[in-house]
Amino acid sequence: MKILILTPDGVGSTLLQRILAMGMHLENIDVVNHHELTNGIKLEANVIRKDWSLKYSQTLKQIQELLEKSDNTVSTISRLAKYHLDIRQDSQSEQKQFYEYLKKNYNKIISCRRKNIFEYAMSWSIRNESGILNIYSRIDKQKVLQVKKVNELFFDKKCQEYVDYVRWADEHFPDSMDIYYEDMVIAADKTFEKILGTKDTFLKKFKAPLSEILKTEYEFLNDEQPTQGPLYKKLFEYKMLSRELIDKGIILNQPIKNTTLSDKRKNIANFDQCLERFRQFAKNHNWIDQDTATYDFWNRDRLPC
Repeated sequence: MKILILTPDGVGSTLLQRILAMGMHLENIDVVNHHELTNGIKLEANVIRKDWSLKYSQTLKQIQELLEKSDNTVSTISRLAKYHLDIRQDSQSEQKQFYEYLKKNYNKIISCRRKNIFEYAMSWSIRNESGILNIYSRIDKQKVLQVKKVNELFFDKKCQEYVDYVRWADEHFPDSMDIYYEDMVIAADKTFEKILGTKDTFLKKFKAPLSEILKTEYEFLNDEQPTQGPLYKKLFEYKMLSRELIDKGIILNQPIKNTTLSDKRKNIANFDQCLERFRQFAKNHNWIDQDTATYDFWNRDRLPC
């Protein structure tokens, strides 16, 4: 099994990769998640591994040759981020050949997306100020919460980049499966089942749905509940398994849910200004659902206007 994850980044692609790898491991599938394809990979014992030191030194053809040499008995989960391709500036012909290879040699291609595009751009704008790409600890979360205002021009840029990503994914990978971040974090088990076709994978392991464990992890990070009770025991088991998979080189790390839309509204002084800029932007793209902009999917509630 070979799975390719398309992303503009900031749409939950890292968490999805780790969930898929963990679930496949639980289903006794030999799997490795080596993350991004285009900024450094290597062959180690005939298995593709990450090599950050290589950065952008490999051509797309060289990357393809490494993938062709990898052991097909080991399932792989790869990521292809548009922004890395934009930085690399490979020729159009090189990109086209690479895309054709990927479409022929990956069993499943997933396009990560957001229902709430406004929150996507807000999340990226906060990232830009905090320097924190993903949350892994309370220290990371504290740095994120210190951001009180975002750059509105950068916000505009991220709105446009998301639209460009959707156009790119639809053009080059028209048969990909769309997976929305909002569905993944509130219905992780159903998302895994949709992709892999296996049912109750995490329930059988942890005796609790993965979605409830992820919710408990977020609450623990925010000190919303005391560290006791059955779900906290399940969270401990989940974190221990994550650590085991990291130590074995199956996954690289395991990010945590960052902030909710309500958090952003509370913390960011120019939230409303960004919301108005988004509405003006969305008028030029009739496929964007503006109604989702004020809906907090995590808390399942609409923000007061």
